[in-house]
Amino acid sequence: MRNNLLTISFISVSTLITILPANKLRGESHELEISLQNCYYAKTFAKTVMEKRKASRPLSYYEQINFTSPVAMEIILDAYDTDKEEPNFSGEWFKKCLEISCNEFWADLEIAVKLVLE
Repeated sequence: MRNNLLTISFISVSTLITILPANKLRGESHELEISLQNCYYAKTFAKTVMEKRKASRPLSYYEQINFTSPVAMEIILDAYDTDKEEPNFSGEWFKKCLEISCNEFWADLEIAVKLVLE
């Protein structure tokens, strides 16, 4: 009986040691996936803003939109203050996103893209 309890305890601890690192790796992989997805949205948003700027959309149009993304207005202001062309402009924002991988800062750009496409 004592050996059975010891064996069960050993198996339980071994199982936990095996499962927990796998869950951590899966979580880190998911976080990386979200971060990359946010960076692609940053690039798409920057490209869309540049296209709309070329189509003579005024900066005041964006000031009326309540963006939930903290970086949306920063990208817009940079787009109206730069002489860079596409794809360099959106590529630079993609690189900035990769360097500053804070998901909350880059969040909700998918929604912002939809807002400016209207």
